[in-house]
Amino acid sequence: MLFGWELIVILAALLLGSFVFSAVGFGMALAMAPILLLILAPRQVVVLSNAMIVVATVLILFQTWRAFRWRQSWLFIVAGLPPVPIGVLLLSVAAPTALRLSIVSLILVIALLTLFNVRLTAARTRWGAIGFGFTTTLLTTTLSIGGPVAAIYAIEQDWTRETMRATLAVYFLLAGVLGLVLYYLVGLIPQDVEYEMAVGVPVVVIGSLLGGWLARRMSLSIFRYAVLFVIIGGSTSLLIREMARLI
Repeated sequence: MLFGWELIVILAALLLGSFVFSAVGFGMALAMAPILLLILAPRQVVVLSNAMIVVATVLILFQTWRAFRWRQSWLFIVAGLPPVPIGVLLLSVAAPTALRLSIVSLILVIALLTLFNVRLTAARTRWGAIGFGFTTTLLTTTLSIGGPVAAIYAIEQDWTRETMRATLAVYFLLAGVLGLVLYYLVGLIPQDVEYEMAVGVPVVVIGSLLGGWLARRMSLSIFRYAVLFVIIGGSTSLLIREMARLI
């Protein structure tokens, strides 16, 4: 159980992550994982991140539920549920460094293509929705870094800012609740993590409200570049960290 400066650092990371997540609809783990990993074990970071994402998504939906479009997004959302058990299993047995390097490198390439307006037409197909939905949840439950994949898919749909935030909130809420249940059943939520979840909830609420306030005041073009900034900046940070581990 953490106290003192370590707890302060964790709460600061949660505040930053929830602010980013609420503002752009994803990126909570990308923003806070590099900080949390200074104190917590990787598995604890994944579980804590996904728990706090559930809290943040509820708050986002209170703000954006009217913009949610089930008919436009149901296949993407439903495709994200089956891989949750696979992700939980991989989290309990896998050594993820090499996997993270491959995934983050791919995300960076896709994000840069999106930045320069190279359209991914496959993301607009039914198979694209299934592939992006499946991959996002698998990466989120295993490594907590699936958000950029979902965001790239959402950008390709040309959704409005609020529709994107609402859709990703529904997606991460359903997958996150299922993931937390499975984490608990396989023993991946020790008492220390339960304590960190409890003290982190008020901080996540504050960060989410601040992020929502900012999102409502951004133009659509600025919002799009903010999303890409989070993807590229967070992915680059993770790539550098993972490469440093191998040196």
